[in-house]
Amino acid sequence: MNLELNPKNYELCIMFYELNVLSLHKIRTMKRLTTLLFICTMALNANCAINTEEETEAPADSFSLLDNYLQALESLARERDSLNNIPTSFTPNAYYFQLLSCPTLYSSPLHQMMSQTSTSSSDMQLQRLFASRRMLSSLYTGAPQLVRQTESDILGQASIRSDVNDKLKASDKLADKVAAASLTPSMYGAVEVITRRPNFWKFSGSTSLQFTQNYFSNNWYKGGETNFTGNFALTLRANYNDQRKISWENTLDAQLGFQTTETDENRTFRPSTNLLRYTTNAGYKAWKSLYYSLQVILQTQLAPNYKKNSDEITSEILSPLEVTIAPGMKWEIAAGKEKQFTGTLNAAPLAMKIIYVKNDDLVTKYGIEEGKHQKITFGPNVTLNTKWQICKQIAWISRVYWMSNYSYNIWEWENTVEFSITKLITSRLYLYPRFDNSNEKYRSESGTFMMFKEWFSLGLTYNF
Repeated sequence: MNLELNPKNYELCIMFYELNVLSLHKIRTMKRLTTLLFICTMALNANCAINTEEETEAPADSFSLLDNYLQALESLARERDSLNNIPTSFTPNAYYFQLLSCPTLYSSPLHQMMSQTSTSSSDMQLQRLFASRRMLSSLYTGAPQLVRQTESDILGQASIRSDVNDKLKASDKLADKVAAASLTPSMYGAVEVITRRPNFWKFSGSTSLQFTQNYFSNNWYKGGETNFTGNFALTLRANYNDQRKISWENTLDAQLGFQTTETDENRTFRPSTNLLRYTTNAGYKAWKSLYYSLQVILQTQLAPNYKKNSDEITSEILSPLEVTIAPGMKWEIAAGKEKQFTGTLNAAPLAMKIIYVKNDDLVTKYGIEEGKHQKITFGPNVTLNTKWQICKQIAWISRVYWMSNYSYNIWEWENTVEFSITKLITSRLYLYPRFDNSNEKYRSESGTFMMFKEWFSLGLTYNF
């Protein structure tokens, strides 16, 4: 029986030796393993040479030598496992890319095999590189049918860059690296460049139709009586903000409500809510949320109002028309994690208020001298607009207005508490206390100038 050394077994020994060399970290351990494997290999080759001419079964000592060789390999494997620190997690290593990827004919293994490059090095990275190239060389000679592509095929797929050789330093500037490069993309056909400027305008609004219950004090300056009414309200907003310096807020409020009355014999319907107000505020940022501002408020009414059981008119459109011009400072307010409380505070140390009355019969009613149609006063002015989103279903919208000329004071506090039942159905509670001692006719029977207006409504609301 011939006991020959199988070439595949020999290659397995060489690969096993390479793997052991790559896994050792101490030079003395590498010498011990190399010497032990060399002795085992030489003994096996000698045994094979002695038994090449025998055709009968091999002597017993041949098998004994083979057993010793296998035991030596097993002992070598145990010593390798005891000396190596096997990591708990493995990270990808680029040196194994050529081994683990699709079988490819690379030029580096062929160059190493043909040029007899010295592979002795203490650098572990170079040892891995040399070992992987030797394994690829064995693949090329032992199983060339498995190689399906060449290195040129991979380079043609632009997956490997061979033109990037310089290492970047921390002091290098990337702008200098691409200074000579062309940043203009190559495209086929004509290219049309469209420049779009950002839109700094924001438009919004709301409209509602409510059925209300009203209460008026007997000295309400525009007249009115307690009753059930139907109200229509429309609010339009157009705000400009360039996110840098300039802001411009515009708000138009229109409210018109009618009530049926049994005590008025001259007419069936009377206006209950009657307001047309336009507010504009232009600001230039001074610091963070503080702006230099110019606020202008124009306020009048839409429909005429009459005294009960009489044709005497008490107010109509442009009678009166109140214009407030207030240059000063504006402070934007935002509080809460999700900005539940927002608002603006506009303060003017010296504002101008103009009261214009178009109807000659109503001139003296609003404190204007007979024969004139307007009155101008100066004084401080403060306007505070806030919105507090108490919860998802409840919101409180408030407006505080104060104007004085140091001889009289006008103070208004409009409060609207909105209850959202559904997306369209809402309920509103409107509370409007007002103090005005600019005209003696506003004095109540109890001798105060305090007025109050209230209504509660249920209806439809749509926000857009």
